[in-house]
Amino acid sequence: MHLKRYTLAAILIIAAVGTFVHQMVTPDEFTLNLMGVNVTLPIAVWVVIPMVLLYFASFFHMLYYGFKAYMRRKRVTKDIEKLADALYWDILKSPKKHHYTDKRVKPIGVVLDSGCDDFTKVDKKLCHEKVRDAIDIVTAIRHGEVLDLSKYKLEKSNPYVIQNALNMLKQEPDRAEEVLRRVPYYDERVIKEAARIFVEKATEQQLEKYLDFIDKDVMMHLIDTLEERDEKNRISLTLIEKILTKNSPSDCDYMLISRKLVKSYTPHELLAFFEKLAARDEKAFKAYVFTLIEFEMLDKANELLQDTQRGEYLDFKAYLDLRKSGKHYPIDLLLNQC
Repeated sequence: MHLKRYTLAAILIIAAVGTFVHQMVTPDEFTLNLMGVNVTLPIAVWVVIPMVLLYFASFFHMLYYGFKAYMRRKRVTKDIEKLADALYWDILKSPKKHHYTDKRVKPIGVVLDSGCDDFTKVDKKLCHEKVRDAIDIVTAIRHGEVLDLSKYKLEKSNPYVIQNALNMLKQEPDRAEEVLRRVPYYDERVIKEAARIFVEKATEQQLEKYLDFIDKDVMMHLIDTLEERDEKNRISLTLIEKILTKNSPSDCDYMLISRKLVKSYTPHELLAFFEKLAARDEKAFKAYVFTLIEFEMLDKANELLQDTQRGEYLDFKAYLDLRKSGKHYPIDLLLNQC
């Protein structure tokens, strides 16, 4: 209620009643003893005094509850701003806790503070400006764009920070080495993808420099791309041996690597390579025998297998027996176990 209007209306009514009593009823006075004091006032005044007291009582009553309503509205306004901020950080996959004072707002805020994901059907025209900006950021990143997210100070593990970095590597693969130089600023998934991209065209000297980033998956990817290199950028088997030693491949890994390397190196190079590996790591023995069979050096393969225990390498022994009997099965049968 508008207090000014109420006050004006009260004054008019009090004045009208007082005037009516004084003019139309009686102009006489009345004396009232209040705590031993005689107070003499016109009867019209005595009539309006209760009205004045009622006015002040109602005025302060409305003032009090009006102030309470104002404070409630102010709290709700602040909570709405907190909700917008909570939704903003939630859309960016970095939910933050907020303190809500309004009981009607708090249940919504708690949900947002915990994080939610589905906003694809949100009408952005109805959104808070801050929320709309966050949705635009996420939409752009999901569509493969690269944005400057540094001003938002998001964690490097944030999924949109990761996706933004992956978008960057896809658009600018030459920046892969930059990622490897600035490891503390990137998530492990970004670093691994950068390593995969980097090894495709890196020189042997560069690979030596970033050897720590070449895990088993990246190693296999490197070997898969060796065939695409020209003679100038050829990778030596010495470096490949270093990478293998670092990653401790299984016997299946060694065999798969043998199959992949056949396309990039000569029989002499590969046989010497796997013979050396087998002497150092017994898990490479199968790959050595596999390589011998690949190059039709069956006698040498048989000789090696004869020095093994009766129950060992039965698949290789059976395969060689079939070859001796004139049956030519594809060598890939030996890879089925992998």
